[in-house]
Amino acid sequence: MFLSLCWLLVAIAYEAEGLVANDFTKCSEVFYKEKMPVGFEGIAKPHDFKEIPDGIKTISDLASPAYICQTLGSKSYYATLYDRGRRIPLYSAYILDRKEAKEQTDCKRPGSFQLEPQLIYREVTENMQLTKETRPTITKYNKNNGISERDPKNQPTNLMKASQAIDEDYIETPPTTTKTPTSTTIKYQNKYGRGHLNPCGHHNDPQNYKSTFTLTNVVPMKSELNNDVWSKYEIEMITISAGCGKMYVVTGSVPGNNALKDRVTIPSYVWNAYCCVNNLGKPVKSGGAIAANDKELAPNKAFQVEKMELSDLQLKLKNLLNLSNNFEIFACDCKEIKGNKRCNSI
Repeated sequence: MFLSLCWLLVAIAYEAEGLVANDFTKCSEVFYKEKMPVGFEGIAKPHDFKEIPDGIKTISDLASPAYICQTLGSKSYYATLYDRGRRIPLYSAYILDRKEAKEQTDCKRPGSFQLEPQLIYREVTENMQLTKETRPTITKYNKNNGISERDPKNQPTNLMKASQAIDEDYIETPPTTTKTPTSTTIKYQNKYGRGHLNPCGHHNDPQNYKSTFTLTNVVPMKSELNNDVWSKYEIEMITISAGCGKMYVVTGSVPGNNALKDRVTIPSYVWNAYCCVNNLGKPVKSGGAIAANDKELAPNKAFQVEKMELSDLQLKLKNLLNLSNNFEIFACDCKEIKGNKRCNSI
């Protein structure tokens, strides 16, 4: 009873500290008016560590959601609100700076995506790393801090798997074959790829390309959606950005009820919102889009991207996510409001 009470108090403390222990201060410039979206934090699920690793110094280090300033080469490129329990990003926020509206052949997908070491131990490198780099990083930290890897909960492979999605989660399982006297049926276990929220093709800087290929920036997305209509919409967004001094973008997911390998939640929908400002920072246009990640949820049961006004997107997301009235993707809904100093550009 006493131990149960102690863990309950720890859990309460961890939930209470979650929103104050982490923030986007180091990458706030990727948000319109440097204000992050409001209302998404409460839908994240708690972390999935079965046992707390010995290297965790405070339970708030495992708070969910995790606020990630996606960093490579000690430079932050965009922001991701990461749902630890579901092992998917709830959204990624970035500035679209690519001006050429076509498929980017220079955005070649690597075989392995990067991880976020600080989802394991907050004190290790801030830079995203491949699995082969993260493993020695964790081993070195364990050794320097007297943490025994004889205990499975402290072993790098188990820590990586418990803290976030890994490449193996997205590897299609072997097909099953069913034979009848007249035919052979091959059934594949999943058809989901690593769908970017912040896509490589929206950026000019080669380092920025690389920073998008991290598992904390992707969700399981039906390949048929990701490689067709959603990809076309991503290219169209570059055209939409024409005439903008800057385009602020937030792309997110609506968590579903199923998961890859019982680990990584499959979104029921993916969505996108943008806010364009002129060179003086005044909003000039905004909008958004949403697409079902399952044909059964899509209009006419066909994958398609529904483009809409920002206000309509927000209303749809409020209903899908069961959010409160205190919800906005962009500060002031990407509008200037007369007499409201917070909502004026100058």
